[in-house]
Amino acid sequence: MVKTALKLPQYELIKQYLRHQIETGEWPIGYRTPSEPKLAEQFSVSRMTARRALQELADQGLLSRTAGSGTFVAKPNLQVASIEIIDLVERARETGYYSNRLLGIEAVAPSRQMTELMLLDSKQPVYQLNMLHLERNCPLVLQQLWVNTALAPALPKQTFKKVTPDAYLDWIAPSTRVDYQLMAVSPSPEQQHQLTLTGQGSSLCMQLNRRCWRHQQVLSISASVIPAAFYQLGHNLL
Repeated sequence: MVKTALKLPQYELIKQYLRHQIETGEWPIGYRTPSEPKLAEQFSVSRMTARRALQELADQGLLSRTAGSGTFVAKPNLQVASIEIIDLVERARETGYYSNRLLGIEAVAPSRQMTELMLLDSKQPVYQLNMLHLERNCPLVLQQLWVNTALAPALPKQTFKKVTPDAYLDWIAPSTRVDYQLMAVSPSPEQQHQLTLTGQGSSLCMQLNRRCWRHQQVLSISASVIPAAFYQLGHNLL
């Protein structure tokens, strides 16, 4: 039985031609393509068919069309890699096995570096909170948090038995922007003790730094130390 080859629509043939010219480099970025009338004449089709071919390639980002100027080979859009930053504390809360241990909370005079990072007046104190987050009663994240006292004045009155510090802050003053920094660190002896790190792998942790903004003011800065074995970026691939 002989199979009849499928005949492509004329606009698809034009698209194949245009795409070939672009992909082979015959037409570099910024090159002006033949006009609709010229393509219509070259392929013996209507101008509407030529317009459809050009427009569909423009919709795909291969061409750029400007009224009155013509159609040009577009600069490729570079895909920006996105990486999911996993919130281990929130994930533990969702499992129902989350708990925490408040290690301390007090108003302190911030260091010069913290004053600059939080855009504070040199005389303004901050709340400093230290907390150990656990899952199934096992240490998960050791967090140190500095909070703008003007934006969260009632922070020291909280027990955080039913809500985490981050969730509380997000409730009273939702962040309008968040800056992240992830870095590898060697935990201090005290951090190793709090996270019960012993044996092989105890000398490497990930530290997730986060600065939360409330419009033009910095609400908080957080430094969370996490055993490296617990942390990953993105989804499981292997």
